Amino acid sequence: MPIPNTTCLWVLLLSLCVTACGGSNGAATSPDSTSLNSQTDNDTLPNAFTFSSVQNVSLNTLLHSETITISGINAASTISINNGQFKINEGEFSSTTTTVGNNDKITVRITSANEYNTTHTATLTIGTVSATFDVTTLSSPILSNLIDVNLHIKHSVGGIDHFAREKFITIHANHTENDWYTVGKNKLDDLITEFTEGFDVYFGRDAGGIGWNLSNLPQDPNNFGFVDPEATSQRGFDVRWNYTNQTDQRSVTQRSLQYRNHNLIVSGQQHPYWPDGKLTGQYSAQSWAFTQNDSLDEPFGSATGDYIGRYVSEFFNNASNNAIGAPPPAFVEVMNEPLYDLYDVADNPVELRQVFEFHKTVADRIRNININNTTPNSNIKVGGYTAAFPDFDAHNFKEWEERDKRFIDIAGADMDFISLHLYDMPRFNNTVQLRKGSNIEATFDMLEHYTNLKFGAPKPLIVSEYGAQVHSMLQSPWSPERDWLIVNSLSAQLMNFLERPHLIAMTIPFITVKAEWGRTSETVPYTHRLMRQQKEAEGETGDLWVYTDLVKFYQLWSDVNGVRAESKANDLDLQVDAYVEGKKAYIIVNSLEMRATTFSLAVHGIDMDEVTGITLKHLYPLNDQSVLDQQTLTTIPDNIEIGAEATMIFEVSMQNNIAMPHTAFEQKYYATHYKEPIHADISHTFSIENVVTADEGEALLRLGLGRDHDLSLLPTVTFNDVAVSVPQDYRGYDQYFEGKGRANYFGIIEIPVPLSLLQENNSVKVTFSDTGGFISSVSLQVLNSDTQLIRGY
Repeated sequence: MPIPNTTCLWVLLLSLCVTACGGSNGAATSPDSTSLNSQTDNDTLPNAFTFSSVQNVSLNTLLHSETITISGINAASTISINNGQFKINEGEFSSTTTTVGNNDKITVRITSANEYNTTHTATLTIGTVSATFDVTTLSSPILSNLIDVNLHIKHSVGGIDHFAREKFITIHANHTENDWYTVGKNKLDDLITEFTEGFDVYFGRDAGGIGWNLSNLPQDPNNFGFVDPEATSQRGFDVRWNYTNQTDQRSVTQRSLQYRNHNLIVSGQQHPYWPDGKLTGQYSAQSWAFTQNDSLDEPFGSATGDYIGRYVSEFFNNASNNAIGAPPPAFVEVMNEPLYDLYDVADNPVELRQVFEFHKTVADRIRNININNTTPNSNIKVGGYTAAFPDFDAHNFKEWEERDKRFIDIAGADMDFISLHLYDMPRFNNTVQLRKGSNIEATFDMLEHYTNLKFGAPKPLIVSEYGAQVHSMLQSPWSPERDWLIVNSLSAQLMNFLERPHLIAMTIPFITVKAEWGRTSETVPYTHRLMRQQKEAEGETGDLWVYTDLVKFYQLWSDVNGVRAESKANDLDLQVDAYVEGKKAYIIVNSLEMRATTFSLAVHGIDMDEVTGITLKHLYPLNDQSVLDQQTLTTIPDNIEIGAEATMIFEVSMQNNIAMPHTAFEQKYYATHYKEPIHADISHTFSIENVVTADEGEALLRLGLGRDHDLSLLPTVTFNDVAVSVPQDYRGYDQYFEGKGRANYFGIIEIPVPLSLLQENNSVKVTFSDTGGFISSVSLQVLNSDTQLIRGY
């Protein structure tokens, strides 16, 4: 017999139970159908949310949390805060209780404590779900020098946010040269493998192989002054076949390391590539010289371009020649430092225009060489002019106008990159002439600015040699003091390069392997070497080849890798950079000070309680020699002393992978004109257009200045008619150096600009009290962040 009333009762009770257990507030309601549907639809209990804590912040500083997105509700839910403020989406910050909806974005802010090592907590509640935002002040008063590292924020420059070892940690060598294998006996059984794999180094440049092979080739019997195409093709095939098929240990090792050779630069020399009658070499079947013809159909340099084009296509594996041989080079420099031999020290200097047109012709012939009805060099990038001493400011910028600008005007459109060499000269005719720091910045900024105006975007840059030239010790035995003067310049200049990873295509510290070709006597070897013989050092004996102190550059940087994290120092003489790779963070600090300096390091975005270990490498001078010290720390000290012109790298290991949920995008905007002569009490006006801004971030106005030392470096500057403060400090030494420095100042003045002043189109006015020199470049460097950049100063 049916009992419908009982069935209905159980259904009703079951419905009430489900509603009470799963509803958002658990309150009892009337069991009618309308109430049941309403209770199911209106869910005001959000999914759980969290805020990352912030540590090591300054006293009494307003800090923002990351932005969270509300999820899991389908009706308005109450939001309130205790001890802080919140904002909803793009609204104003407030502490007033209100309501939020699904997908609303919430940011919390709180002011840090007025005492050290104190935590302030803001508690945000939505519905009945709460989360805290904790802000902890520094454990003790900071020194005047403070470095902030935001490991939770990626730092992207022109779209690049990673450390590319293949273009920054390199050596001036390739993987096939004899120095690794057959020049003397090495103490290490497998030098090339232990060096490159042990320190994660990539090969950079080869200027020898192209000349050696040319010296073994005859000229074309049907076209005098050109290389014989058939002989070149045959020799190229033999070289490729031997590379791929020989089974001796050297060949096997070469092939195992060829993946480190994919960014190789091939470079020509003045002789015999400059067509002036110089013979190609004593080993050829018939010595000959490149033709000096110069006609519309065969411009001066055509034969040089023809040979280089054939060399890079026929002597390497370019996938169209039976897929054998070594990897092809990525770059070709038309000529290494051409103006030094051909113009600066020449008895009969050549015309500069001819040198620059030669580059244009050679580049065209390399790209368009036709071999078996193909153009195999379409992917190889060609550039120049590989300036030896790019002193743009020399003679009141006459050198820029006559050389570098002229080269860009004549051949720039045909160059895939601009190449140059940058050397500090710490002991040159009783002077100290350094580039590291501000001078390199001004050099790069001027190139970037002008090529941006000329071509619509800055040209890529290659620094195919950098470091230091120690002129007072050129004709001396090996010296650890000279090695220190070189190695301290390497890290400092590398820090400059790392600031523009989107424009730098390749950098190569000038460190050769053994360079016995440069030895001038039994006791005077070449200066820039990775290796020396044991007997060259005081107190040592033996002929085995061992490392010089230049290896310490590679030992120092051996582990650095990963995604770039946002970092900044409040002292321009402390260069800083940081990278995150999985559970590890690498923090690099380089000092441009010529004395030991103390700083504080504040690391944000991680929980220091989850740190499992810290390794600190410190490369510094002691008794005119380089010392690479390594120690293990349990925590980052409050005060850290870095040596004079020294480098530190902190490796911080964590329990878990380091999260980087935020990104700061850096973009540089160039003024609509450049290089303006400075006149006293005149407003020099520059326009900077199409600037993209954000609510969080920072901006720097960069003024390139070339002026005599007795002229002011402190102009009055307005940004959109608002006066901005001009710092008295700039990167590196003062360049005057008590009368023993550079001939004049050429560097960058970096001026902070409040984000609130930035507009899409901006006006900059610069006024000096005295006449002389030039404003060489003007740019605005903008860092737009999707979260607050934590600064302790």
